[in-house]
Amino acid sequence: MMNPKVVRSFILGAILAYLVPALTLVLSARFGVLPVQADVAPSRLESALLGAALRATVAHNATNGNNPLPASNDILIAGAGTYRDLCAHCHGISRESDNSLGRSFYPPAPQLPLKRTAYTDSELFWIVKHGIRNTAMPAWGKLLSDDEIWQVVAVIRDFDSLSDSVSSALRHRLQ
Repeated sequence: MMNPKVVRSFILGAILAYLVPALTLVLSARFGVLPVQADVAPSRLESALLGAALRATVAHNATNGNNPLPASNDILIAGAGTYRDLCAHCHGISRESDNSLGRSFYPPAPQLPLKRTAYTDSELFWIVKHGIRNTAMPAWGKLLSDDEIWQVVAVIRDFDSLSDSVSSALRHRLQ
């Protein structure tokens, strides 16, 4: 049988081990000592925690599956027009585009033409439809139909292999 004093000390130690860090975080937030400005790089801990939370939430909420629209040039051209008008100013339109607006956000908007995303099609759909809180990524679900969002997902997925006609549709009106 365990000594009651040892058990009581263990329980008190466990409670304090969780309570002290939580109280420190709450008090730091309450007294305004946590950095919130967008022009200062976040700590590694903050980046790791928020990045992990974002990835886990998107994966949890996105349905499994691929883009239900057929892969066609017409779908990509339609998606390119929507991307050009609504997404390109923050996420870029080509490797050569000036994306200073997107880079000025915290966290910076991913430059989609430069690096293939690790998100699945359904996760990209969820992000475009619902947005990401406390970033500049709006929820497009009330402005775009599901088909329009899937068209944009198709463009994002195929950035590195777009045909000349789709690339032309991306650049047509953006100046």
